[in-house]
Amino acid sequence: MSLVSTKQAGLAGFTKYRSLADASGNPAFNIPGMVLMTDYTITHAGTSATLTNGQVTFTGVTSLSLDGVFSADFDTYVVAVRGVCNSSNVDINMRLRASGTDNSTASSYTRQRIVASNTSVTADRVSEDVTIVSTIGSEQRSGFWLNVYGPFLTQPTAGRSVMIDGTSGARILDYAFTHNQSASYDGVTLSARNVTRNITGALQVYGVRS
Repeated sequence: MSLVSTKQAGLAGFTKYRSLADASGNPAFNIPGMVLMTDYTITHAGTSATLTNGQVTFTGVTSLSLDGVFSADFDTYVVAVRGVCNSSNVDINMRLRASGTDNSTASSYTRQRIVASNTSVTADRVSEDVTIVSTIGSEQRSGFWLNVYGPFLTQPTAGRSVMIDGTSGARILDYAFTHNQSASYDGVTLSARNVTRNITGALQVYGVRS
């Protein structure tokens, strides 16, 4: 493998970009990295949500569903979210979904949470029909990355998210979850645990190529 310009590889008009190429000079696009997902659909509850060039921008939503975002192309996905709650803090629920339907099997999601705030660290653990993957605060400095491992594979799914907000200057919440259903999922729903509160922000989903 060698580095060549894409123009040298025969892709005119991309003079400033470079790509890995094979011994024959053909661009090798299936290289490790994160690929922005753009070809999926969304539904929401609340004021508005739009998908443009791979970014979902939402205003005043209580739930947001992504359909067709997971596929056999990738085993691991990253959902990057930034947002602000209209009132205080709100926990963010997550359910995996297939063919437009959330999976809500009783006690199928097991969540472990660690919270670091001020100088104290606390933890809790619970199993239920949904899992919390983050908390969004009422300040602009709230966001999280959610890693989902093997959602499209017909096997139990695992995930982890880490969030930061401005509570007490800076607060970290670390979540891990397992879902015990051996099923293939092509989507996910994120929703406010307290439906009297809503979220404004944006998200992107990336497939991770290994």
